[in-house]
Amino acid sequence: MKWILFILLFLVLLFLLILVTKLTIFIEANHSQDDDHIKIKFSIWFGLIRYTINVPMVAVDNETPSIVFKKEKKGNVPTDEKKKKEKFSVHNLMDNLHDTKVILQRVTDLVPVFKHFLKKISVSRFEWHSHIGVGDAAHTGIITGLGWSIKGTIVGVMSHYLNLKTHPEYSITPSFQVAVSETRLRCMIHFRIGYAMVAGIKAIKRWRGGLPKFKSQTLSKLNDADSDKKSV
Repeated sequence: MKWILFILLFLVLLFLLILVTKLTIFIEANHSQDDDHIKIKFSIWFGLIRYTINVPMVAVDNETPSIVFKKEKKGNVPTDEKKKKEKFSVHNLMDNLHDTKVILQRVTDLVPVFKHFLKKISVSRFEWHSHIGVGDAAHTGIITGLGWSIKGTIVGVMSHYLNLKTHPEYSITPSFQVAVSETRLRCMIHFRIGYAMVAGIKAIKRWRGGLPKFKSQTLSKLNDADSDKKSV
């Protein structure tokens, strides 16, 4: 009986520890001409537990309008899943947009829940620097102005919905003589896992109807799992 109480107490304390644990996500994206690379690193407990996803772009597929990229994972995953090539096309983007629309239609009052969760996300680092040019001074000037407008809008949205702990650093350096396309993004965010769990529970409580028909490869697996469960 004492061992059962001890195990229950341990599980309760572990659950409470997970609730208050702060998750840190570091996003690094680099683009230099035809070389693109994205790194996403997750860590908790001051880096004691870490998980990194590297996504280096390979090339544009000549047979289909798709981008081929390598996905490299670091962590406790099988060896054959650590490195693999995948494709992302316009059809994948449309499927993802369709699934997002379906989810928004199924969950009532999702916007307040989403806004409340976003306010719990702290941004401790944001750097976004670009170097662009098309070889023509006039066109480069237009693109530079458009780039400043886009970056300013994104930073404005972040400051409105997220909890900024630092002053965002962003710049655009024009190249009027040589065609250049380079950008570097560094972003670090933090939030407690408990806030994400509460937001997920609220979203589930507001879910209407059964499981919809998803189109994207990731969410379509839920339909397959649901079909297998019904067949059993």
